Amino acid sequence: MNKLSDEILKKKYSELHNDFIKGDFLNVIKECNKVLEKRKNQLFFNLLCIAYQKIGKIEKSIDVMKEALTFNPNHPDFLNNLGLCFYMLHKFSEAEKYFKKGLEVDNKHLHILNNLGNLKRETFKIEESIKYYKEVLSIQHDAVATLFSLVGVYRISNKKEESKKYCKKILELNQKLTDADRQYSLVHKYTRDDPHLNEMLKKTNYDDLNNFEKIHLYYGIHKAYEDIKDFKNAFKFLKKGNELLKIETKYDFNNDEKKIQDNINLYKKIKKVQTSGTHRDLIFIVGMPRSGSSLVEQILVSHKKVFGGGEIPYIQEIAQKIINEEKIDASLIDDYRNDYLALIAELNDSSSVFTDKELLNFNSIGLILSLFPNAKIINCTRDPLDNCWSIYKNFFPIKTKFVNNFSDIVKFYKLYLSTMDFWQKEFPKNIYNLEYESLVEDPKKHIGKILAFCNLEWDKNVMKHHKNSRIIRTLSFDQANKPISKKVSNTSRNYKDMVGDLIKELKI
Repeated sequence: MNKLSDEILKKKYSELHNDFIKGDFLNVIKECNKVLEKRKNQLFFNLLCIAYQKIGKIEKSIDVMKEALTFNPNHPDFLNNLGLCFYMLHKFSEAEKYFKKGLEVDNKHLHILNNLGNLKRETFKIEESIKYYKEVLSIQHDAVATLFSLVGVYRISNKKEESKKYCKKILELNQKLTDADRQYSLVHKYTRDDPHLNEMLKKTNYDDLNNFEKIHLYYGIHKAYEDIKDFKNAFKFLKKGNELLKIETKYDFNNDEKKIQDNINLYKKIKKVQTSGTHRDLIFIVGMPRSGSSLVEQILVSHKKVFGGGEIPYIQEIAQKIINEEKIDASLIDDYRNDYLALIAELNDSSSVFTDKELLNFNSIGLILSLFPNAKIINCTRDPLDNCWSIYKNFFPIKTKFVNNFSDIVKFYKLYLSTMDFWQKEFPKNIYNLEYESLVEDPKKHIGKILAFCNLEWDKNVMKHHKNSRIIRTLSFDQANKPISKKVSNTSRNYKDMVGDLIKELKI
């Protein structure tokens, strides 16, 4: 083997690291493989592993790390990367095994500690998650990503003062980290002369804020003005935030339309395939965002037999894989069914009933019922104006792209309606349509109907869902943890003079 000198390796690594930053992952993969053929080197193993992760080839990334471990079986970076690969595949038990093995080698490895914190958060073990995050901070007090993680876990745990405390720590480190301003606003009730509102307004005059820093700031200011019932200014800053997000997301409706058509075409291919059943009762909660789905899941998981999985991407990932399969037969369907069941078992393997609240599963109902013919689908609906307005006024992760413009929201909403109309004609007995307004008007009546549809007996705890200590990781965690109230069912009324364009788009 013609070994490469340290000097050549150093230069080559610098070049490929720059390529990685530029996003040229394919070249990084090609060149790293060439280097590793001549000399096994830690830096190139790691870079190759992460490059494969970036293009979604996690199995290849696993192969790279397993090869690396044959040369150094106790290298904490290799063990961390391998754990991260399994984490990305939602194989949390396997991921934890490698993370903890890495900690045995280096108990102060910041990346491993942080990854374990993330893993525990994903598996609803919030106290353990906090413990790992705090271990990171005991070693590096200014670990910003970990500080943000603590902000988030305390917020969904309804520990608002703790969440505020870590927001303040972040802003002490850097005033431009305005995501901390936005997240502070979510757990704070503002008054007219609130110091934090004034601080955010001052920051709007900073010349060096990038678009995302401005976006977070504008959403924070919107929340503050809404608290003090200055709806004109609230809308002004909300609009600014949405306009910038629209630029950053580069939303293309055609992509969503194609994705849904692809899923319908997939269903038409597999609907004649004979498949076996499942030994677990599954409830899929679908609909538009902000349609009351978190409340519905919280009600259901207050039942003694039900575990709530929350918003999990497994069906969407399976759909993408099956679409790319050349041959679809019963054996393949059985394999993917078992994959899904294995993944949800990582979250819970004891409760007889499991809920999956990934709302956009509405585009894959045909696939769901091909995998699980006895599954129950609850379709959450809400008044169109209130639903679309609530989407517009809330901050979503950038991967949710249709939410920053009235026209985009309405087009997607109508696409959702037409898609559900198709599925309801195909599966009239498997889908239950639940109106949010009806639920809040007569909770006991409609909760009873939901339970009957899901073949669940009455459980008095479902009427005490707000006392459930379960962690909710969606935007609606605050509302879902409160008694059902009619007050939240008509949120657009405060902006009646500003939603004219939305009303025109909806044609109501």
